[in-house]
Amino acid sequence: MNPQHFRNISLGLRSIRIVANNEWRAFVHNKGLLLSMFMQPLITYGLLVMALNQNLASVHYESLILPYKQYALTGVLSFFMTTQMSQAMYRATVDKEYGLLAIKFTNGVQPWHYLTGMSFFPIAGLLFQSAVLIVLGLATGGVYNLGLLLLSLLVLIISLEFWSTLGIVLSTRISSYQQRDIIMTLIFSPVAYAAPTLYVFSNNSPLIIKVLAYINPLSYQLKALRTVAFGIFNINDLLIALVLTIIMIIFAQIILRRMPLSLAER
Repeated sequence: MNPQHFRNISLGLRSIRIVANNEWRAFVHNKGLLLSMFMQPLITYGLLVMALNQNLASVHYESLILPYKQYALTGVLSFFMTTQMSQAMYRATVDKEYGLLAIKFTNGVQPWHYLTGMSFFPIAGLLFQSAVLIVLGLATGGVYNLGLLLLSLLVLIISLEFWSTLGIVLSTRISSYQQRDIIMTLIFSPVAYAAPTLYVFSNNSPLIIKVLAYINPLSYQLKALRTVAFGIFNINDLLIALVLTIIMIIFAQIILRRMPLSLAER
C-alpha cells in the first residue's frame, strides 16, 4: 500500500504533543550536548565579548550609546539561534534515515504538526543557552534591561522557527551527517558573521559587508531582537522578522507534503 495515501489522516493537535515529547526526551538525555551548550556562552561571551569590550568601550546604536558588552550580548543570542538549526537538521535527518519521518506522516502527523513538534528541541536548547548567557550578563553588567531582554526572547523564538524550519527543509535534501556538517559550515559562518552580531553596521562599512548584511535574514531578525531588548519597539522590524518565519513555514510545508516517504534511507 502506498504510504502517500495516509497523508490526509490527521491526529490533530495531539500529534504535536507526541512529537514534542519525543524531542524533549532526546534533549534531556543528551548530556554531552547539554555540556557543549553550557560551554558556548562561557566561551563566546565570557571570553570573546569581554575581551573585545576592553577595546570597544561603547557603541552607537540607533539613538542609544551602549556599552559594547550590552550590544554584543544580543548578537551572541543570535549566534545560538542559528547554531540550533544544526540540532533541527540533525533530528530531522535521524527521522529520515531510520524511516521515522514516514511512520509519523503515515500515522496522522501533518507537516505543520511535525514542524511545530520538532522545533521543541532547538527551542529548549536556545532557552537553556539564553539562561546561561543572561546570568553571565547580569554578573558582568552586560544586560541593558532584564525585563526587556526577557521580552525579546519571544522575538528570538519566533526567529528561531525560521532557522529550525530551514534545517528541516535542508534535511530532506541530504543523506549523510557529513553533508549536514558541510552545509552548516557553509551556511552558519557567512550568516552569523555577515550580520551585525558583534560589529555595528554603518554607512561606512565596506560594500561587501553591506551587500551580505542586506541579503542576510539574520540581520533583520537581529534588528527585531534589539528593537525590543533596547526598548525601541519598531513595529516594522518586528513584522519583517515575523513574515520571514511565516514564509519559511509555508515553504517547508510544501516541501514536506511533496517529498516521497520511505521506511528506509536509500
